Amino acid sequence: MSTAEIDGVSLYWTEKGSGPPVVFVHGIPTDYRAWEAQSSALAGSFRTVSYSRRYAYPNSRAGDLLDSTVENNAHDLAGLIAKLDLAPLHLVGHSYGGFVAAYLATRRPELLRSLTLVEPAIASLLLHDPRSRADALRLLLRHPRVALSASRFLRTSNRPALEALRHNDIASAVRLNLDGIENRKGVLEELPPLVRQMMLDNGRTVKETDTPFPVISRADLGKLRVPALMIHGETSALWLRAIAEMAGSAIPGCETVTIPHSGHFPHFQNPAAFNAVLVRFLKRVGEAR
Repeated sequence: MSTAEIDGVSLYWTEKGSGPPVVFVHGIPTDYRAWEAQSSALAGSFRTVSYSRRYAYPNSRAGDLLDSTVENNAHDLAGLIAKLDLAPLHLVGHSYGGFVAAYLATRRPELLRSLTLVEPAIASLLLHDPRSRADALRLLLRHPRVALSASRFLRTSNRPALEALRHNDIASAVRLNLDGIENRKGVLEELPPLVRQMMLDNGRTVKETDTPFPVISRADLGKLRVPALMIHGETSALWLRAIAEMAGSAIPGCETVTIPHSGHFPHFQNPAAFNAVLVRFLKRVGEAR
Protein backbone atom coordinates (compact mmCIF):
# COMPACT_ATOMS: atom_id res chain seq x y z
CA MET A 1 0.00 0.00 0.00
CA SER A 2 1.68 3.20 -1.22
CA THR A 3 1.04 6.70 -2.51
CA ALA A 4 2.37 8.00 -5.82
CA GLU A 5 2.78 11.73 -6.48
CA ILE A 6 1.83 12.64 -10.04
CA ASP A 7 2.30 16.35 -10.83
CA GLY A 8 0.95 17.41 -7.44
CA VAL A 9 -1.78 14.75 -7.29
CA SER A 10 -1.52 12.01 -4.66
CA LEU A 11 -2.77 8.59 -5.77
CA TYR A 12 -3.12 5.74 -3.29
CA TRP A 13 -2.35 2.37 -4.87
CA THR A 14 -1.93 -1.25 -3.88
CA GLU A 15 -0.70 -4.36 -5.66
CA LYS A 16 -0.87 -8.14 -5.50
CA GLY A 17 0.86 -10.97 -7.34
CA SER A 18 3.53 -10.98 -10.02
CA GLY A 19 3.61 -11.33 -13.77
CA PRO A 20 2.22 -9.19 -16.60
CA PRO A 21 0.71 -6.03 -15.07
CA VAL A 22 -3.03 -5.43 -14.87
CA VAL A 23 -4.24 -1.99 -13.78
CA PHE A 24 -7.79 -1.43 -12.53
CA VAL A 25 -9.53 1.96 -12.82
CA HIS A 26 -12.63 2.36 -10.64
CA GLY A 27 -15.78 4.32 -11.35
CA ILE A 28 -18.19 6.46 -9.30
CA PRO A 29 -18.68 6.26 -6.29
CA THR A 30 -16.04 3.62 -5.52
CA ASP A 31 -12.28 3.35 -4.99
CA TYR A 32 -9.45 0.81 -5.17
CA ARG A 33 -11.44 -1.57 -2.93
CA ALA A 34 -13.95 -2.21 -5.72
CA TRP A 35 -11.45 -4.59 -7.36
CA GLU A 36 -10.53 -6.80 -4.41
CA ALA A 37 -12.19 -9.89 -5.89
CA GLN A 38 -10.31 -9.41 -9.16
CA SER A 39 -6.94 -8.69 -7.54
CA SER A 40 -7.18 -11.89 -5.52
CA ALA A 41 -8.33 -13.98 -8.49
CA LEU A 42 -5.54 -12.76 -10.79
CA ALA A 43 -2.66 -12.56 -8.31
CA GLY A 44 -1.42 -16.06 -9.14
CA SER A 45 -0.61 -15.13 -12.75
CA PHE A 46 -0.53 -11.33 -12.92
CA ARG A 47 0.75 -8.28 -11.08
CA THR A 48 -2.45 -6.44 -10.24
CA VAL A 49 -2.46 -2.73 -9.41
CA SER A 50 -5.57 -1.03 -8.04
CA TYR A 51 -5.50 2.68 -7.28
CA SER A 52 -7.85 5.38 -6.10
CA ARG A 53 -8.42 8.23 -8.52
CA ARG A 54 -7.57 11.75 -7.36
CA TYR A 55 -10.60 12.43 -5.09
CA ALA A 56 -11.40 8.85 -4.07
CA TYR A 57 -10.78 7.33 -0.64
CA PRO A 58 -8.26 7.32 1.00
CA ASN A 59 -6.73 10.19 -0.97
CA SER A 60 -6.95 13.59 0.71
CA ARG A 61 -7.52 16.29 -1.87
CA ALA A 62 -9.23 19.62 -1.31
CA GLY A 63 -11.44 21.10 -4.02
CA ASP A 64 -14.86 20.89 -5.58
CA LEU A 65 -13.92 18.02 -7.96
CA LEU A 66 -14.31 20.13 -11.09
CA ASP A 67 -10.69 19.33 -11.92
CA SER A 68 -11.48 15.60 -11.85
CA THR A 69 -12.13 15.49 -15.58
CA VAL A 70 -11.66 12.48 -17.82
CA GLU A 71 -8.60 14.15 -19.34
CA ASN A 72 -6.99 14.91 -15.96
CA ASN A 73 -7.69 11.42 -14.67
CA ALA A 74 -6.12 9.95 -17.84
CA HIS A 75 -3.07 12.14 -17.23
CA ASP A 76 -2.87 10.84 -13.64
CA LEU A 77 -3.16 7.27 -14.89
CA ALA A 78 -0.42 7.73 -17.49
CA GLY A 79 1.81 9.20 -14.78
CA LEU A 80 1.15 6.26 -12.47
CA ILE A 81 1.93 3.79 -15.27
CA ALA A 82 5.24 5.57 -15.92
CA LYS A 83 6.17 5.85 -12.23
CA LEU A 84 5.54 2.16 -11.59
CA ASP A 85 7.05 1.10 -14.94
CA LEU A 86 3.94 -0.87 -15.91
CA ALA A 87 3.76 -0.45 -19.69
CA PRO A 88 2.67 -2.30 -21.68
CA LEU A 89 -0.19 -3.34 -19.42
CA HIS A 90 -3.64 -4.85 -19.38
CA LEU A 91 -5.99 -1.96 -18.57
CA VAL A 92 -9.41 -2.55 -16.97
CA GLY A 93 -11.77 0.38 -16.39
CA HIS A 94 -15.31 0.62 -15.02
CA SER A 95 -17.95 3.31 -15.67
CA TYR A 96 -16.33 6.77 -15.37
CA GLY A 97 -13.05 4.91 -14.96
CA GLY A 98 -13.91 3.10 -18.18
CA PHE A 99 -14.27 6.46 -19.91
CA VAL A 100 -10.83 7.39 -18.53
CA ALA A 101 -9.36 4.08 -19.73
CA ALA A 102 -10.88 4.46 -23.20
CA TYR A 103 -9.61 8.03 -23.45
CA LEU A 104 -6.08 6.95 -22.52
CA ALA A 105 -6.25 4.03 -24.95
CA THR A 106 -7.18 6.30 -27.87
CA ARG A 107 -4.42 8.79 -26.99
CA ARG A 108 -1.63 6.50 -25.77
CA PRO A 109 -2.22 3.06 -27.32
CA GLU A 110 1.46 2.15 -26.96
CA LEU A 111 0.93 1.84 -23.19
CA LEU A 112 -1.57 -1.00 -23.55
CA ARG A 113 -1.31 -4.75 -23.98
CA SER A 114 -5.11 -5.11 -23.83
CA LEU A 115 -8.19 -3.08 -22.90
CA THR A 116 -11.19 -4.24 -20.85
CA LEU A 117 -14.08 -1.82 -20.43
CA VAL A 118 -16.88 -2.47 -17.94
CA GLU A 119 -19.98 -0.43 -18.81
CA PRO A 120 -17.80 2.57 -19.73
CA ALA A 121 -19.82 5.77 -19.35
CA ILE A 122 -18.60 7.26 -22.66
CA ALA A 123 -21.41 9.79 -22.82
CA SER A 124 -20.18 11.25 -26.12
CA LEU A 125 -21.25 8.07 -27.92
CA LEU A 126 -24.82 9.16 -27.19
CA LEU A 127 -24.47 12.95 -27.35
CA HIS A 128 -21.44 14.83 -28.62
CA ASP A 129 -22.75 17.92 -26.84
CA PRO A 130 -25.12 17.31 -23.90
CA ARG A 131 -26.37 20.92 -24.23
CA SER A 132 -27.30 20.52 -27.89
CA ARG A 133 -31.03 20.12 -28.51
CA ALA A 134 -30.21 18.93 -32.04
CA ASP A 135 -28.00 16.13 -30.67
CA ALA A 136 -30.74 15.13 -28.24
CA LEU A 137 -33.30 15.05 -31.04
CA ARG A 138 -31.05 12.92 -33.25
CA LEU A 139 -30.60 10.44 -30.42
CA LEU A 140 -34.34 10.33 -29.82
CA LEU A 141 -35.01 9.62 -33.48
CA ARG A 142 -32.28 6.95 -33.80
CA HIS A 143 -32.67 5.24 -30.43
CA PRO A 144 -35.88 6.37 -28.72
CA ARG A 145 -35.74 3.90 -25.81
CA VAL A 146 -32.11 4.72 -25.09
CA ALA A 147 -32.83 8.45 -25.27
CA LEU A 148 -35.71 8.12 -22.83
CA SER A 149 -33.55 6.04 -20.47
CA ALA A 150 -30.78 8.67 -20.50
CA SER A 151 -33.30 11.48 -20.03
CA ARG A 152 -34.87 9.68 -17.07
CA PHE A 153 -31.44 9.21 -15.47
CA LEU A 154 -30.63 12.91 -15.80
CA ARG A 155 -34.04 14.03 -14.55
CA THR A 156 -34.68 11.65 -11.66
CA SER A 157 -31.15 10.66 -10.60
CA ASN A 158 -28.24 12.82 -11.72
CA ARG A 159 -29.68 16.31 -11.23
CA PRO A 160 -31.23 15.52 -7.82
CA ALA A 161 -27.95 13.84 -6.74
CA LEU A 162 -25.93 16.92 -7.65
CA GLU A 163 -28.46 19.07 -5.77
CA ALA A 164 -28.05 16.82 -2.71
CA LEU A 165 -24.28 17.34 -2.88
CA ARG A 166 -24.79 21.10 -2.91
CA HIS A 167 -26.52 20.64 0.46
CA ASN A 168 -23.74 18.28 1.66
CA ASP A 169 -26.19 15.38 1.78
CA ILE A 170 -23.74 12.65 0.77
CA ALA A 171 -26.00 9.70 1.53
CA SER A 172 -28.84 11.05 -0.63
CA ALA A 173 -26.43 11.78 -3.48
CA VAL A 174 -25.15 8.20 -3.44
CA ARG A 175 -28.65 6.75 -3.09
CA LEU A 176 -29.95 8.77 -6.04
CA ASN A 177 -26.92 7.94 -8.18
CA LEU A 178 -27.16 4.21 -7.56
CA ASP A 179 -30.92 4.06 -8.11
CA GLY A 180 -30.43 5.81 -11.45
CA ILE A 181 -27.64 3.67 -12.84
CA GLU A 182 -29.29 0.45 -11.64
CA ASN A 183 -32.75 1.64 -12.76
CA ARG A 184 -34.46 0.59 -9.54
CA LYS A 185 -35.01 1.82 -6.00
CA GLY A 186 -33.28 0.86 -2.78
CA VAL A 187 -29.91 -0.18 -4.21
CA LEU A 188 -27.75 1.37 -1.47
CA GLU A 189 -29.64 -0.37 1.31
CA GLU A 190 -29.25 -3.78 -0.40
CA LEU A 191 -25.47 -3.60 -0.58
CA PRO A 192 -23.25 -5.56 1.83
CA PRO A 193 -22.09 -3.29 4.68
CA LEU A 194 -18.49 -2.96 3.47
CA VAL A 195 -19.55 -2.10 -0.08
CA ARG A 196 -22.15 0.35 1.20
CA GLN A 197 -19.50 2.07 3.31
CA MET A 198 -17.16 2.28 0.31
CA MET A 199 -19.90 4.01 -1.66
CA LEU A 200 -20.54 6.51 1.15
CA ASP A 201 -16.80 7.13 1.59
CA ASN A 202 -16.75 8.28 -2.05
CA GLY A 203 -20.09 10.05 -2.22
CA ARG A 204 -18.67 13.39 -3.22
CA THR A 205 -17.21 11.87 -6.40
CA VAL A 206 -20.75 11.90 -7.81
CA LYS A 207 -19.76 15.50 -8.63
CA GLU A 208 -17.53 14.08 -11.39
CA THR A 209 -20.68 13.59 -13.45
CA ASP A 210 -20.92 17.40 -13.62
CA THR A 211 -17.54 17.86 -15.31
CA PRO A 212 -17.30 18.50 -19.07
CA PHE A 213 -16.66 15.31 -21.04
CA PRO A 214 -14.26 14.97 -23.97
CA VAL A 215 -15.58 13.54 -27.21
CA ILE A 216 -14.66 9.95 -27.99
CA SER A 217 -16.32 8.89 -31.21
CA ARG A 218 -16.92 5.51 -32.82
CA ALA A 219 -14.21 6.49 -35.31
CA ASP A 220 -11.74 7.04 -32.44
CA LEU A 221 -12.54 3.63 -31.00
CA GLY A 222 -12.31 2.11 -34.47
CA LYS A 223 -8.61 3.02 -34.63
CA LEU A 224 -7.73 0.88 -31.61
CA ARG A 225 -5.57 -2.13 -32.43
CA VAL A 226 -5.24 -3.79 -29.03
CA PRO A 227 -7.21 -6.87 -27.93
CA ALA A 228 -10.39 -5.61 -26.29
CA LEU A 229 -13.14 -6.95 -24.07
CA MET A 230 -16.44 -5.17 -23.33
CA ILE A 231 -18.42 -6.24 -20.26
CA HIS A 232 -21.83 -5.08 -19.11
CA GLY A 233 -24.37 -6.16 -16.55
CA GLU A 234 -27.71 -7.71 -17.29
CA THR A 235 -30.00 -5.25 -15.51
CA SER A 236 -28.36 -1.82 -15.36
CA ALA A 237 -29.95 1.23 -16.96
CA LEU A 238 -30.54 0.82 -20.70
CA TRP A 239 -28.45 3.85 -21.67
CA LEU A 240 -25.38 2.37 -19.96
CA ARG A 241 -25.84 -1.01 -21.63
CA ALA A 242 -26.36 0.77 -24.96
CA ILE A 243 -23.08 2.65 -24.62
CA ALA A 244 -21.28 -0.62 -23.91
CA GLU A 245 -22.80 -2.22 -27.01
CA MET A 246 -21.98 0.84 -29.16
CA ALA A 247 -18.38 0.98 -27.94
CA GLY A 248 -17.90 -2.76 -28.27
CA SER A 249 -19.17 -2.79 -31.84
CA ALA A 250 -16.85 0.12 -32.75
CA ILE A 251 -13.60 -1.45 -31.48
CA PRO A 252 -12.18 -3.91 -34.04
CA GLY A 253 -12.32 -7.49 -32.82
CA CYS A 254 -13.80 -6.56 -29.46
CA GLU A 255 -15.63 -9.32 -27.57
CA THR A 256 -18.77 -8.19 -25.72
CA VAL A 257 -20.03 -10.22 -22.75
CA THR A 258 -23.08 -9.82 -20.53
CA ILE A 259 -22.60 -10.86 -16.90
CA PRO A 260 -25.84 -12.44 -15.60
CA HIS A 261 -27.42 -11.56 -12.27
CA SER A 262 -25.64 -8.21 -12.16
CA GLY A 263 -26.21 -4.56 -12.94
CA HIS A 264 -23.73 -1.72 -13.29
CA PHE A 265 -21.19 -3.27 -10.92
CA PRO A 266 -20.72 -6.82 -12.24
CA HIS A 267 -17.20 -7.07 -10.79
CA PHE A 268 -18.58 -7.24 -7.26
CA GLN A 269 -22.24 -8.13 -7.92
CA ASN A 270 -21.27 -11.40 -9.64
CA PRO A 271 -17.50 -11.69 -9.19
CA ALA A 272 -17.28 -15.39 -10.02
CA ALA A 273 -18.80 -14.95 -13.49
CA PHE A 274 -16.93 -11.68 -14.06
CA ASN A 275 -13.56 -13.15 -13.07
CA ALA A 276 -14.04 -16.19 -15.27
CA VAL A 277 -14.59 -13.96 -18.30
CA LEU A 278 -11.69 -11.63 -17.47
CA VAL A 279 -9.18 -14.40 -16.70
CA ARG A 280 -10.07 -16.26 -19.90
CA PHE A 281 -9.58 -13.09 -21.95
CA LEU A 282 -6.28 -12.09 -20.33
CA LYS A 283 -4.83 -15.58 -20.69
CA ARG A 284 -5.90 -15.73 -24.34
CA VAL A 285 -4.22 -12.38 -24.99
CA GLY A 286 -1.06 -13.64 -23.30
CA GLU A 287 -1.00 -16.83 -25.35
CA ALA A 288 -1.42 -14.83 -28.57
CA ARG A 289 1.72 -12.80 -27.99
